Amino acid sequence: MSQTKVLVIVAGAALSTGVALAQNANLDQSRAYANELVADAGTRASLLQGGPAGGTTYAGTFSIADGSGNNRLNFGGTEIFRYNADFRSKDSQGDQNDYTQGFNAPVNRIRFWGNVWDKALTFKVQGNWGGNSSDSQSFNLEDAYAMYTWDNGFSLKWGQFKLPILREVSVEDEFQQAMDRSVSSYAFSQGYSQGVLASYSADAFRVSVGFSDGINTGNTDFTSPAEADYAISARVDWKVMGADWERFNDFTSWRSAPDNALLIGAAAEWQTGGNTGFTSDVDSLLWTLDASWEGQGWNVFGSFSGAHVDPAGGTTTDNYAMCIQGGIFVSDQIELFARWDALFFDKDSGINPATMHFAAGGVNYYISPESHACKFTAQLGYAFNDTTAMFGSGGLVEGNTRNSFLGDTENGEFAITGQMQVVW
Repeated sequence: MSQTKVLVIVAGAALSTGVALAQNANLDQSRAYANELVADAGTRASLLQGGPAGGTTYAGTFSIADGSGNNRLNFGGTEIFRYNADFRSKDSQGDQNDYTQGFNAPVNRIRFWGNVWDKALTFKVQGNWGGNSSDSQSFNLEDAYAMYTWDNGFSLKWGQFKLPILREVSVEDEFQQAMDRSVSSYAFSQGYSQGVLASYSADAFRVSVGFSDGINTGNTDFTSPAEADYAISARVDWKVMGADWERFNDFTSWRSAPDNALLIGAAAEWQTGGNTGFTSDVDSLLWTLDASWEGQGWNVFGSFSGAHVDPAGGTTTDNYAMCIQGGIFVSDQIELFARWDALFFDKDSGINPATMHFAAGGVNYYISPESHACKFTAQLGYAFNDTTAMFGSGGLVEGNTRNSFLGDTENGEFAITGQMQVVW
């Protein structure tokens, strides 16, 4: 064999070997990348199973920490984008106003959280370019608090946060089951408050007691007339079944849930005003009873709430709200849900109609399996009664478009909504 032929054979063998090695390397790299994606998806599923109400961290975040872990800063956010279509009665709105459609982004949230000095001293700062109404696209500070947790289950929180009263309101937007909270929850919402909250958590019970400026007093000065002179709140949760408190940071229960879980809760908030400073002379009592039952791929939630309002020189009223919702997975990534909620106003409240019923139903598609990190929601909402007393001019939640309702002087307002959510 000539030297030339030998060189050609050697070169060909080397080339084929190099190609094979390159192919194997690429295959190994692809497998490694696939394994990494699977591991990342699993991490997201576990970390995003619940919201921060119980201290759960978020997945897909950036972190900076020292070697000891006593100082850590996490950074993340949420984007919720919607298409809305509202259908109202022609007889009451006119042909030009009976159909309204368009896009909005009610949640454009950014958050920082972590711990400083010690793992037991945590903090959270969160804000949102969005809000509950059509004209609040400016930046609003939401959470701004610090909390110290002792080894014996006691903790103390101070700053601005949501008081743990209505559970539906306490669960973050990112972890709702339907597109948004019920209409009745917005009518009774505790919103954000400034104050201190002492809590104790055990295996089966969790208790919180707060002293604050009152409900819906976020981002106010202590001279604001919206604040109460004194406000005291308390909530008790009993975990009847289930091994993990974080199971109840959302309303969804994955098919892979290890067991059934049942949570029963009660809360109340009393506040008074008019005796010091600039506050309005109003006494009120907000209370709620709720329960959540979750299984492997299904869940049911129900609540009954009341608000007693006693203004000085005015008429005392007692108003009530109910909500029942549930969901079931028909596949690992597709969840069907339905909800009914109602408001029952005091006959002396001046609100007409005094009873309002709402229904909603739809489907969630969890693009990121068993995770709220990325999901699509389609929902149909229906108002059984005249809704101008809620959403119209001077209404109880005037301008609130979070359920896509705009207010109809006749029965039967429809709202169709499609939503895309990304949590990072």
